[in-house]
Amino acid sequence: MDEFDSTISGDVVAVPGDLRSLFVNPDKVRLQALPCLLPGLTSLAVHLAAGARTVPHVRRAGQHLVCVDGVGVVGDESGPHVVRAGDVISNPPGGWHWYGAVPGMPVSYVSVETPGDMDVNVDQRNWDASYPSDLGS
Repeated sequence: MDEFDSTISGDVVAVPGDLRSLFVNPDKVRLQALPCLLPGLTSLAVHLAAGARTVPHVRRAGQHLVCVDGVGVVGDESGPHVVRAGDVISNPPGGWHWYGAVPGMPVSYVSVETPGDMDVNVDQRNWDASYPSDLGS
């Protein structure tokens, strides 16, 4: 049987201790477990306040992000990309990336990923310099 939930209602929680190192401002991020009946995968909504974002990381199995509300940014090997509600981002296995809200607006994503598949001990490159205060405006 299908399972249903919504990213605009439901139980939203603070970032747990084991995931806090993924976010620059973890107190400005809320997570929401979503149903996922796909074997070996999990799904969650990631709600980021304006200016909140992840640090660069890789996922060995890749990550699928859907921007469902607001304006955000996804950075990869070619630089930052401004995304809006309705945009779908498919990060390949082992792909270096980061994502978050633009400085002036919150954003929400749905992430489909393999649990425990993340490595934050990667080269930072120019990710901080590629996040200007007017990004997305």
